[in-house]
Amino acid sequence: MKPTVKFTGIIVFLLCGALSATPIAETKLKVESGKMLFHLVKTMAGSDSQMTGLADQVSGSINLKEKTFDITMEINLKTFDLSGMYKFANERMHETYLESSKFPVANYKGTIVSYDPATGNAKVTGKMTIHGVTKDKVEIEGHVAPSQSGSGYLLTGGFKVNLKDFKITVPDIKLAKVSEMVDLKIKFELRSAD
Repeated sequence: MKPTVKFTGIIVFLLCGALSATPIAETKLKVESGKMLFHLVKTMAGSDSQMTGLADQVSGSINLKEKTFDITMEINLKTFDLSGMYKFANERMHETYLESSKFPVANYKGTIVSYDPATGNAKVTGKMTIHGVTKDKVEIEGHVAPSQSGSGYLLTGGFKVNLKDFKITVPDIKLAKVSEMVDLKIKFELRSAD
């Protein structure tokens, strides 16, 4: 590699790093809109396939002064569903496993442990309630960036949930095994609530 190309690459890297700084002037933010993507693995005949789904009814608030993070998500057949080749299993998932008519919401209440405005990296730890069961010390790591719409912020992050921790029965399907661990990815549009 020629020195000028290498030097240009370093400058681009440093500029991108500088542009990722995300100082937040507001002390209170609200979730304007949000999505949570979930993945689990189904193993059948020695082959793994991804089961994916989407939840898109999310509300909540973040108070940077008090370092609180409170998010609620609706869990029902219209707003939380499997997609792709497994979408036929939506009703069964809600009736048999999630029991969403009995437990229609999930909630996360946490404390902001760290936020670095230079990188936008954030960490929250708190209590998650799903299926009527609350689990302590659930950690979410995320990244805050300016929203593409020009106002507000975009929060993205991810974490894992073990279905058994929330007394959700793992589907027992003949000749197939569904993973207990679910990967969750969040994407929230945040606006000022001040």
